[in-house]
Amino acid sequence: MLLFLNIPNIVKEIRKQNKAYKFLILIIIVFLQLDVSAQDKTLPYSVNTYRYINYDSCYLENFGNNHQMEIFFKKLDDLCFDGTGQISILHLGGSHIQAGIWSWELRKKFENLCPGMEGAPGMVFPFSIASTNHPYYYKSSFKGKWDIAKITDKEPAEKIGLAGMTAFTEDTVAEIIISFNPAANIEKHKFNKISIFHNVEDTAYLLSVYPEEFLDSCMENKVVGASEYYFSKDLDSVKIRVVKQDTSRSKFYFYGAFLQNSKPGICYNGIGINGASTHSYLKAEYFKQHLTLLNPDLAILSIGVNDASGPAFSEDNYIKNYSKILEMIREVNPDCAIIFTTNNDFYYYRGGSNMHYNEVYSGMLKLAEDYGCSVWNMFKVMGGLKSINLWKKDKLANNDRIHFTRDGYTLIASLFFDAILRDYETYLRKHAVDNEIKD
Repeated sequence: MLLFLNIPNIVKEIRKQNKAYKFLILIIIVFLQLDVSAQDKTLPYSVNTYRYINYDSCYLENFGNNHQMEIFFKKLDDLCFDGTGQISILHLGGSHIQAGIWSWELRKKFENLCPGMEGAPGMVFPFSIASTNHPYYYKSSFKGKWDIAKITDKEPAEKIGLAGMTAFTEDTVAEIIISFNPAANIEKHKFNKISIFHNVEDTAYLLSVYPEEFLDSCMENKVVGASEYYFSKDLDSVKIRVVKQDTSRSKFYFYGAFLQNSKPGICYNGIGINGASTHSYLKAEYFKQHLTLLNPDLAILSIGVNDASGPAFSEDNYIKNYSKILEMIREVNPDCAIIFTTNNDFYYYRGGSNMHYNEVYSGMLKLAEDYGCSVWNMFKVMGGLKSINLWKKDKLANNDRIHFTRDGYTLIASLFFDAILRDYETYLRKHAVDNEIKD
């Protein structure tokens, strides 16, 4: 019988009700979704399937005042129950995030809390120019001769922005095309604003964004270093074309594109570069400048495997590097909630075990205490030291015993969301009682 209920209409009616009943409402929605979404397994909490996973340890460790998480939950509250506002999430990391599965699955988890929370795709980059893997939900193609600089280069040849890579060209005509794979379900994530991060001060190149017939207006945002294009129609792909206007030796620098829309929803930005460490992101000169446009409400920081993958790891240097990243995030938005995810259990490429787990975890705890953040202990949740072998045995981890399979990343996303959802439930319980007392 529940299969015939119109959940969007139910939510509309719910949003008219007294906020004292929010927690009860959440339970009702989750119950309905359990039935309606059973065919695609979008459950609110993970099922205890694997004996080696420490489900009881799947919670956030919160430190300091951490009032930013309360602010984030309030925005989630308004979006879910009032249908108002937009939420920006930044998920920063290395190859785990470049793969895109973990971050996109988390996006879906947030969106499934209530109907109508789908947001635009967020940050994208043409990884095909670098001959490397895209996040699995989109792809790119290009024309012309482009070169690449990366934050993982020992000494990057060009300046780099938030995306972690820069594509640059001297060609007379060059193009970049971004489109989306079926996994993106782009019909629910269309966009009508495109911000192109590039060298806006250089007038040697004419930049055009297609389809031009739907272009309403465009402007240069020199503060963040982007050209912003507004469209009258929601788009599902974009073509960027640059034409050189003179004979100078100047280059066009493309730092990434930010795809947005004007509707309430969640814009989840997964930004990851294979091999990136905390030190790598400090090479991104325009990191903070570009981050200003994203203005994240929540930053999920999953950097550490590449820091800790050798004998020369230093907890002090790790803390110093991460502190600089945290400072940039909080300078952009002092109210941004921050969650660290510890390294997964893994093996070094030379066959060593994850010997630096304790220092990584200790460093994150110190940072969380100093900056008022949360920590999710993925290492402990997945089963601790050498548990990656069990994940590999169950086809949840790859043969390299560092990365996960698609099923593994999906499970990691579910477990992590469990931890966030438990704190959100606590928030709803508290505020439901507070509102009832006031009423």
